[in-house]
Amino acid sequence: MEEEFEESRYDVGSAGPISSLPRDDDEIVDIFQAVKDNDLESVQTALDRGVDIEQTSTGGVTPLIAAVQAGAVQIVELLLQVGADVHATTRSGDTALHWAAYSGSGPMVRQLLEAGANVDAVGELGNRPLHVAASRGHDQVVGLLLTHNAHTNFKNAYGNTALALATSARVQSWIKRVAEGGSAERSRLAGELAGAEAEAEGRAAERRAKEEAESKVREERALAARKKRDEEDAEEDRIEEMERARLKGYPPAPTHTSPPAAATATRPSGGGGAAAARRGADPGGGGGQAASGGGGETSSGGGPTEET
Repeated sequence: MEEEFEESRYDVGSAGPISSLPRDDDEIVDIFQAVKDNDLESVQTALDRGVDIEQTSTGGVTPLIAAVQAGAVQIVELLLQVGADVHATTRSGDTALHWAAYSGSGPMVRQLLEAGANVDAVGELGNRPLHVAASRGHDQVVGLLLTHNAHTNFKNAYGNTALALATSARVQSWIKRVAEGGSAERSRLAGELAGAEAEAEGRAAERRAKEEAESKVREERALAARKKRDEEDAEEDRIEEMERARLKGYPPAPTHTSPPAAATATRPSGGGGAAAARRGADPGGGGGQAASGGGGETSSGGGPTEET
């Protein structure tokens, strides 16, 4: 079965002119290639153009079986909605449900069972879907098959029951319970599986809520950091503007083209000249007093002595 899976999955090929429909722009739409690529839009285009959904590829599989082999859950759902045959088989006799059990995909197994797939379909070497799932240890799939009334006592071509092929202790336990307890045990198992599924969904919801909350906290922290940086940048801009304004309004430093008059004044030879010299050295004070005094005060030193 695994060998066929590899062949049909990776060498689906084209089923002929019906599977390759030209679009308006002459592009070829191959439903098997679209399934392999998990291209839901192209599959829908092929269906809209009337592709035969029961044709088989060069690997001997229908589009539905190819979609199951590719794990394309949405395409499986689409094909089932348009009436794909859930009982179609590969060249060796395996159905889409066999392949879903082989892959361990609970959602696809559920889809096929709800679409009316035969839970006890006989496939290659006399294996039922339960044989396949049990031998691969797919607990969830085994549980689904058992709660949909899969028989536990069927043997394959080698005389093995699903219990004999089971590789998981849990699978072995479930098969034994159903084999011994019948429909009542199937109902109890269905309740347990539903509870476990609800718990799993609850944990998944909690995980998503936690991730969303953490993401929100990270966004808020990033926003706060950006706001702080913006405020810091604005404060720096304000300080720089104030500094530019201060420098612009500050009076310019005085410049001199020649030394001050007081520095170039010579010592006077008489009283009137002494007063004029003093006025040049101290224009704001003392000059008026010297002028009112007539010739001005003189000393033996030859110059005025300012009071302090």
